[in-house]
Amino acid sequence: MMLQDMLAITMERDHLTAYVSYDKELLDKIKEEKWTKEKIINLLHENKITFGIIEKNVEKLLSGISKSDFPLVIAKGIEKVDGEAGIIEYAIVTSAQVDPSFSGDFRDVMRLPVVEKGNKIATLIPPTNGKNGKTVTGKEIKAKPGKPKYIRAGKNILFNKDDQTFYAEENGLVNFRSNSINIYTVYELNESVSMRTGNIDFNGSVIIRGDVPSGFTIKATGDIKIFGLVESATIIAGGSVYVSEGMSGLKKGSITAGEDVYIGYINQGNVKTERNIQVEHSILHSDCSAGKNITCHHGNVIGGTLFASVSIEAKDIGNHINTPTSLALGIDDHLYNKQITLEEEKQQLNDNIKKIETIQAKMKQLGEIEDAKIRINALKLTNSFNKMNERLEEIEHEIEQIRLDYEEIHLSDLKVTGTLYPNTNISFGKYQRKIERNYEHVVVKVEQSDIIIKQQLV
Repeated sequence: MMLQDMLAITMERDHLTAYVSYDKELLDKIKEEKWTKEKIINLLHENKITFGIIEKNVEKLLSGISKSDFPLVIAKGIEKVDGEAGIIEYAIVTSAQVDPSFSGDFRDVMRLPVVEKGNKIATLIPPTNGKNGKTVTGKEIKAKPGKPKYIRAGKNILFNKDDQTFYAEENGLVNFRSNSINIYTVYELNESVSMRTGNIDFNGSVIIRGDVPSGFTIKATGDIKIFGLVESATIIAGGSVYVSEGMSGLKKGSITAGEDVYIGYINQGNVKTERNIQVEHSILHSDCSAGKNITCHHGNVIGGTLFASVSIEAKDIGNHINTPTSLALGIDDHLYNKQITLEEEKQQLNDNIKKIETIQAKMKQLGEIEDAKIRINALKLTNSFNKMNERLEEIEHEIEQIRLDYEEIHLSDLKVTGTLYPNTNISFGKYQRKIERNYEHVVVKVEQSDIIIKQQLV
C-alpha cells in the first residue's frame, strides 16, 4: 500500500495551514507499514507543501499516533502583517483628542490649548511597511504598507521636515482641523455678551467667560468656547464650538460648526456640524445634524429631528408619553455635493498645471532669460505651479477621506443603552421604521434591505 493511499492532506483556503488525516479503515494497517521521515516529507512536497513543516508532528507520525490526534496540523504558514497607518502625536493637551466614546467630565474638554511662539505642537509618526507572510506552499503574501497621516501646517504653524514636527510661529489658541493645524489669535471676553459688548465677528478664536443671551451673534474663523449658557443666539465657527453649560434656543437659537460641537445639553436648539455633536446630557425638541456622529453620553433624546451620517447614541430615545421623535442616518447630500465640487476643482487644477508645464517647457528652450520682466513672470509661474500642486494634494486627500466616510456610512447604526420608546421614527436612507413598543439596550441597523433591532450586551 502506497503512502499516498493512506494519508489525506488538506489545506485551508488561505493556504496557511495544512492537515494530515487517516482513512479510518486503514488505521490498523498503517501500524504495520515502515514509515520514514523522508517519505512523509516527499509526500508533503508532492502535495506542494514546502514551507512551515512542523517536524515534531512528522516525528509523531513516525512514533505512533492515535485516532484522536487527527486531523493533525503538519505545516503552518506565516500570516502577513499589514503596516500600521501613520498617526499624529500631540505634544499638548487638546480637546481635539476627544473621541466619540468620551464619557468623562466636559470641563476637561473645555481646557484651552493656548501656546507660545516656538512651542512644539505635534509630531507625525510615519506608517510602517508591515511584514510579508508565506503560505505552506512557499508563496509570499505581500503585506499592505500603512497609509501616511496627512495633515498640513495651517495658519501660524511651522512644519520641520527633518523631525516631522509642527511648531507654533505665534502665540495663540491651537485649532486642530481634519487636515490641518492652525494657531489663531484669541479674542477673550471675561463677561457675558451684552449691549455693551455687542455682536462678535472675529478672524481667529473666541473665548467668552459668560453667557450669550438671545439675539446676539458670535462668529469666528477658528474655535468658539463659551463658559456659560447660549440662549436664542447665533453661533458660527469655522472650527469647533464648546459650550460648558448648554443651549436653550427657544426654537430660534443656532450653532453651526465646521468641525465638532461639545455641549452640556440642547433644548429647542438648531445645531449643525461637519463632524460630531457630543452632548453630556440630553437633546430636547431640537433639530441636530452631524456629518459623522451624535452622542448623548448620559442623557436622552426626546422630540425633534436628528440626522447623523454614521451613528447616533443615547441612553433613552423618546419617553414614556410617546413624544414623536425622528432619527435619520446614512448618506448626506452635503457629502455627495462636496465630492462633486472637489472632483471638478481637481480637474481644473490638472488642466492648469498642464498649461503651466507647457509654458515652462517653451521658456526652457529659450535658454537663459535676460529680460527682467520675463524672469519675474517665470518666477510667478513657478510659484503658481507649486501652489496648484499643493492644493491638488489637499484635494486628493479630501476625496480619499470622503471615500472612507462612505465606508463608515455603510456601517451606520443607532445605539440605545437604555430604552427605545414607541412613536420614534427611524430612517436609513429609503428604509423607514416606526417603533411601536419599548425596546431595552438595543442596536438598530440595516441588514438585507430591512431595519432590524438587535439586543446588545449590557
